[in-house]
Amino acid sequence: MKTLVKTIAALSIAMAVNFGAKAQDEDHFGTSKDKEYNNEDNYEHYERKDGKRNMFSRRDFGLYLGLNTYETQNLPELDNFNSRFIALSWKKNHRLITGNNVDVAMGTGFEFAWNNYMFKDNITLASKAVGTDFVEVKESLEKSKLVVTNFNIPVMLQFGFKESKWILGLGAYGGARIDSYTKTKGENGTKRDHGAFNMSKFHYGFAAEIGRKNFTLFARYQMTPIFKDNNGVNGNAIMFGIRL
Repeated sequence: MKTLVKTIAALSIAMAVNFGAKAQDEDHFGTSKDKEYNNEDNYEHYERKDGKRNMFSRRDFGLYLGLNTYETQNLPELDNFNSRFIALSWKKNHRLITGNNVDVAMGTGFEFAWNNYMFKDNITLASKAVGTDFVEVKESLEKSKLVVTNFNIPVMLQFGFKESKWILGLGAYGGARIDSYTKTKGENGTKRDHGAFNMSKFHYGFAAEIGRKNFTLFARYQMTPIFKDNNGVNGNAIMFGIRL
């Protein structure tokens, strides 16, 4: 998994640089008669014939760093500060309105996301005859976690306020689980077990973002339960943090 994360991170950096270069060449410079580039306060504007500038670049790469938790009554307690959320997002902004005070754009794209649930108790997730449940581990564990890898497609309606330079995004996302595994580390070494664990294959949720310049706060609520409806334990995932 570490090798995969490093590979994706390297690819994301390369793609971000490539997208940035293309966005600058194709979208901001264009022809001298139609557009004029302005990089005021790290924003990527373009200027039209009427002098209006748009706050949204054509292409956008984002790194999401945050924490996971869930809304539940029967799932085990998490080690909240070690239950981390990471996502690599590629997005294209479709500019809808370029106004005097407010710009509006629709952001669409795709992302790879990792939900890391670190359990506080000496337990792990195990498959049973019907569904999955959390079972106590006999050996003393240093750590126990569940990691879920998702492919998501977000859609965000974004509002850019020119005077304050704040950006507000409201939208939704849908996706599919592409991998999941449990990992325990204890007296008998490290054990990793890949499996579906009766988890939902597809999911959707709502998202909100607010930020300024290159710093954005985000929050997400996943409407689809983590496990299938027939599972004895279940809950809805919540993610929040910063987007760089």
